[in-house]
Amino acid sequence: MANEHILLVDDSEITIFKLKAALTRLGYVVTAQTNPVAALSWLDKTAVPPDLIISDVNMPEMIGYDFVRAVRLMPATAKTPVIMLTTMQDIEDKIAGLQAGADDYLSKNVTPTELNLRVSALLSRSQKTEDALIESGAKTITVFSLRGGVGTTTTAVNIAISLAQLWEIDVCLWDMNLSGGHCGLFLNLKSKKTPVILNGFSAQDMDDSLIESMLLKHETGIKLLPAPDSAAEAELVSSQTVDLMWPYLGTHFPYLVIDAGNHFTEPVLSILDRSDIILLTLAPDLASVKSATDALEIFSRMDIDLNKVVPVVNSVFAEHRLPTSKIIPVLRNRPVVELPHDPGGFVQAILTGKPLVATAPKSDAGLALISLAYRLSTKAMAGKKKNLSNPLQELMRKAK
Repeated sequence: MANEHILLVDDSEITIFKLKAALTRLGYVVTAQTNPVAALSWLDKTAVPPDLIISDVNMPEMIGYDFVRAVRLMPATAKTPVIMLTTMQDIEDKIAGLQAGADDYLSKNVTPTELNLRVSALLSRSQKTEDALIESGAKTITVFSLRGGVGTTTTAVNIAISLAQLWEIDVCLWDMNLSGGHCGLFLNLKSKKTPVILNGFSAQDMDDSLIESMLLKHETGIKLLPAPDSAAEAELVSSQTVDLMWPYLGTHFPYLVIDAGNHFTEPVLSILDRSDIILLTLAPDLASVKSATDALEIFSRMDIDLNKVVPVVNSVFAEHRLPTSKIIPVLRNRPVVELPHDPGGFVQAILTGKPLVATAPKSDAGLALISLAYRLSTKAMAGKKKNLSNPLQELMRKAK
């Protein structure tokens, strides 16, 4: 920390006093404003924009969401990280804040320790991670659904392996299905350490060896970052954990594939917001299609570009399914990818811990998964990895 400058906006003088004192003790330079309109005027005139903004939600003259939107329209602060300060804990309120352009939330009753962790992590993400991702060319592919049993983990595992073997690169598979992660089961890997060990850590506590101690190397070439060992530990993985992990993952892996499970949680919202591609998995049935449309609606409210959302229809059953032609219009006419029905292959893969693309790459489902990985990556990788000769590349050449 090099005396980063923080703008604090809150109409409560008590909150201003408490937070300013805490932030000053932590070494930050703090400018305090009790009126959002006055704060915007100050931002428009100052020669030294803040490195981070903390804003209340409920304020006179201008609500916090509108203040953040105005901040995002100002060139000097368009990318400045913003934390919303609130007593509200409802997920709808958090989505509204993210949609307005906020990066994180803090409770007004935040402890000095958590305040330091959240602020330092967000500053680190802002100052380091974006540049690191640009320099490394890292791509984040997140697999998500609002409905279980539609192949989210299967898709994530097989896409990660396909990318690693297609382009002969390091790929990290991150299991963020916090309450029931099964990537380790699908790969026959048992975790030794998980991201819960970072609970309470700050950016200053981080070093590469911490994350490397969690990574599990699989025989296919990918590295697994496992989910917590139990649902009881799920609460220990937060959006702060994501902030702490992101710089390392962005600089050490050309591709990061994330199994984000099937619930909107704070860390998952943080990951979805940063993802380059979102694979939205669903089965060809009414309930699953409804869940997918609900997810698209929330993505829109979060200002996630729907052009980066790819619906993946997994044919988990052969009969009595909705035809894809009926599904596409409901999903806002998004182009969809279909995974063929292959219950025997997928079940065998789960039972043996040997993923389908590793054991049966020429099967219809295996080819579909490899082709999807190829389509998602070929534009970025073809120029960097010319004239590769490996089994998956040969499959793709024959498929053209």
